[in-house]
Amino acid sequence: MLKRTIYLILAIGFAFAGTAGAWGLSSLPGLGTSYGASYGDPDGFLLRAKNAEALIDKSADSLFKAVASKEEQAKMEEMQKKLNEITDDKEKNALRQQITESEMATIEKRAKDQELQEEAKKWDVNKKKMVATAFYNFSLGALQAGLLVPEGTSLVNSLKGNPANAVRFAIKIVSVLEAVKTINGILGGTVNVISAMKPLMATADIEVKTPSSAAEKPKDASGDI
Repeated sequence: MLKRTIYLILAIGFAFAGTAGAWGLSSLPGLGTSYGASYGDPDGFLLRAKNAEALIDKSADSLFKAVASKEEQAKMEEMQKKLNEITDDKEKNALRQQITESEMATIEKRAKDQELQEEAKKWDVNKKKMVATAFYNFSLGALQAGLLVPEGTSLVNSLKGNPANAVRFAIKIVSVLEAVKTINGILGGTVNVISAMKPLMATADIEVKTPSSAAEKPKDASGDI
């Protein structure tokens, strides 16, 4: 899994290549300052994993709404309605991940659609701003997620290596493993979305800005449509 994750981190880096603020190899784990690393602190890791996943979910939803057809949006609204009705945490998280993966697949597909590319040339200023903000935040979440996977794996190995900690943090270890599995599962989709959106944004005359570091703050999207 670690080799696949490193490949995906590099793929995200290449997807960023040529964009304003593109990050380099110094941002990769082991090659520079790790994103907010708190080794030995499972609670700190879980909080950052939750925030990165939420950032990806929210920004993917914004990009999806910008490019999806009315039929695709209606279908997703039904899934969101079902999500709101679920009370079981495990079932809710599974459906949330399914929604994000579905939205990312749709974004990738629609971004390559010639009809949408022509339509994008006519987007107004507000929509362009929304797409730019969502893309930046999505890229930031992807970068953070890519760094969190190897960190989480290292954290689990470290805790398990100490018998006292293995018992003390048994439940936390399971939670960290689940977080790593979830994040790793959506990393491939983030690479595809970033690669697909860059040409579409260029067609729409939207400047493609990406974070230079995983420690950067998300852009405020509260005023976007």
